[in-house]
Amino acid sequence: MTKPGWRFLIAMMWCVAATTPLHAQSPVDSLKTFSDFPSLKLDRLFAGEIFTERGALMNFPNGISGQTCFFVPASAETTAARLQTWDPSPHAELKVYGFRFLKSPADLEDFRGLSFQSGQHPVRWLMDKIVTTTDSKSELNLTRAEAQALAACTGRRADPANAATCWTKLLLDRATQFQRNALTGIPPYELPGPTAVPVEQLRAMLLEQASITHEFAPILQAIGLLGTKPAPNFTPVWYWTFFEADHHGAVALGAVYKLQVGDHYQLADVEYYVSNSYQTAVTLYEVWPMESGGTPGALVWRGDYFAAPMLAFTKGAERIAYGALMLQDIKKEVRCFQDSLKGKQ
Repeated sequence: MTKPGWRFLIAMMWCVAATTPLHAQSPVDSLKTFSDFPSLKLDRLFAGEIFTERGALMNFPNGISGQTCFFVPASAETTAARLQTWDPSPHAELKVYGFRFLKSPADLEDFRGLSFQSGQHPVRWLMDKIVTTTDSKSELNLTRAEAQALAACTGRRADPANAATCWTKLLLDRATQFQRNALTGIPPYELPGPTAVPVEQLRAMLLEQASITHEFAPILQAIGLLGTKPAPNFTPVWYWTFFEADHHGAVALGAVYKLQVGDHYQLADVEYYVSNSYQTAVTLYEVWPMESGGTPGALVWRGDYFAAPMLAFTKGAERIAYGALMLQDIKKEVRCFQDSLKGKQ
């Protein structure tokens, strides 16, 4: 779609969203209007079952998506608040090596927990890619200026402490730019391959999902993700995370936005920087109040969108298998979140 076409589609979505009653439908009926779930068995949701659907193939060659629906035994307000501030690192099965929320403005102290001292292969892999980065070549998502600064900082020394110090400087600079300028402060990736702009990739994926973009127009408009200026004083929760992605260590910077829309909540978790394995991602949540047996609870729909260069080379059964693995990981994360609201680790 051409850029003028994008602007027309966005304008139409906002006009429709502005005239749609916020309480016109039940949560389940509302979910059916935009999601890929043909039906939902409430008794199975209340029992803790997690429903998943693989997203449709995209025209954007590097994109993949999936949808999840689940119930948690907590109010919609509590659930939305916990989604915005949830720390996955205590759950060993999620393979998160480090996680921390950032202050505003962020500083070096915020990244104190980042360490490459572990002997685990994914951690060693990332450290190796950091110290072997040169002025013009890297397997990590960097600008050319970042590659030059990183190469000068590490001196190609395989020292975990020094690598963490050098990498922290890069992360802090990107986090600071985002806190100051939001989506317009996201530098492109100029290495390792063709230049990629994360915010353009996010827009490309979301605009292929017209019903979802329409549903989430309130928060997407407030963020400025679809080409508008962000709402003033709409502040997210910022974080960094060090985790395993496709058997490799990866570091991401993210921001989680939360917006109340009528009697329910919308959230958007934007990974505006990812060091490797994929380039960017956004997770959308819609959280409705729903009682189970007279006890307050919340019905949650989750949509995940990932952009990764390797996806352009996956077709047919291979792409289906990749989507299935993605949903398996998401389902594991959702289960850990459910357990955390039940008082388990």
